[in-house]
Amino acid sequence: MKNKLGAWLGAQTNAIQIDKHLLTHSRAARTSKRLIQASVIVNSLGPAIAIVSILCLTAVGTMAQGPSGGTIFGGNDQTLGNGVRELIKWGRNLLFLLGLCGIGWAIINFMSNKSCVKQALGGGFCMAFGSIASLVYSFSQGNAVNLDTDLGN
Repeated sequence: MKNKLGAWLGAQTNAIQIDKHLLTHSRAARTSKRLIQASVIVNSLGPAIAIVSILCLTAVGTMAQGPSGGTIFGGNDQTLGNGVRELIKWGRNLLFLLGLCGIGWAIINFMSNKSCVKQALGGGFCMAFGSIASLVYSFSQGNAVNLDTDLGN
């Protein structure tokens, strides 16, 4: 498995071709070739890096409960509900931020005559799901959602 992965990464990084004369005379060309090869490797290992990061965060979260070996919720029955509400709040904020970034990316692509519909739709969907998460968060807080039918008059 290790040799197959190494051979595959070698084949991917060797696919980068730069003029041999330029490589022998230009330090910037050699450096840029190495940077491109490194980016191919990092891009290939992205899923593994994500899994390791999740495992590390899980380990840190487990250790944060304390060495006492007590109950998971620390004797407080509200901990789980508070955690879910915080998770919804962070997810809502993250979705709004991703929506704004997607809309901004679509605007930049539109101004440079590139395809922008997918970014605009993705940004709109993120904002829509953020609104739904905001509604769920409001309900979880016990707040009613008022609908202004007179449009501010």
